[in-house]
Amino acid sequence: MKKTLPIRHSASTGLTLIELLVLVAIIVVLVGFLIPPCGSRIGNKGRRTDSLSNAKQVAVALRMYAEDHGGNFPSTRIDGKPFAHGDFSNQAFEQVMPKYCTNKKLFRNNASAWCKEPATDVGETDIYRIKRGQNDWIYVTDLKNESDPNWPLIATATASATNLTYTNSKTAKGGVWEGKAAIIAYVDGSARPLTDGDMDLTDKTKTFPKRQDTGTNVFIGTPEWLGTGRLILAPE
Repeated sequence: MKKTLPIRHSASTGLTLIELLVLVAIIVVLVGFLIPPCGSRIGNKGRRTDSLSNAKQVAVALRMYAEDHGGNFPSTRIDGKPFAHGDFSNQAFEQVMPKYCTNKKLFRNNASAWCKEPATDVGETDIYRIKRGQNDWIYVTDLKNESDPNWPLIATATASATNLTYTNSKTAKGGVWEGKAAIIAYVDGSARPLTDGDMDLTDKTKTFPKRQDTGTNVFIGTPEWLGTGRLILAPE
């Protein structure tokens, strides 16, 4: 009788389960490297959109205040004393609370070094107080509703009241947008984000928004721009 030989199958060219799992693991790792930068960009864009909205609302509140005060934006502290060197923009913004603005979260940016370790609110008396660490806007003093509409009224907080520049160090004051951008609200109540062509990025550690006519720092006063006697108040 003729014997039937067993059929020999050729080696499979497919992936084994172990090889497939290894491949999936490699793909997951590679995707993990790609997602954080993309997610970071999306996060920055979202935060910038929120901050722009906040700036517009603060500017509107300041303009409503001015309409009730002879066209003048806040020029004194709550105690009636004129702003002086060493005062904070917090003290100006408190002037619009709560009549023109009831949400002090509009003044804060949680990603800003100015807002790290904010002072704790205690009781109802602190609801409308803008305390240390609860503000990330600088404020230009002694402006009026009728001032040049191109002049800045509030802006993303700079490194300090005297160092009116931004830094690419995200952990430093003035580095919330890593020195690449800023948000400014103007005397006329408008607000916009500034990036690229609007910013002087020559020195990454000392960037600033540029005046369109001269290319100089928009926060530096001259006789024809902002005047020479106005103060820039930084957050507390």
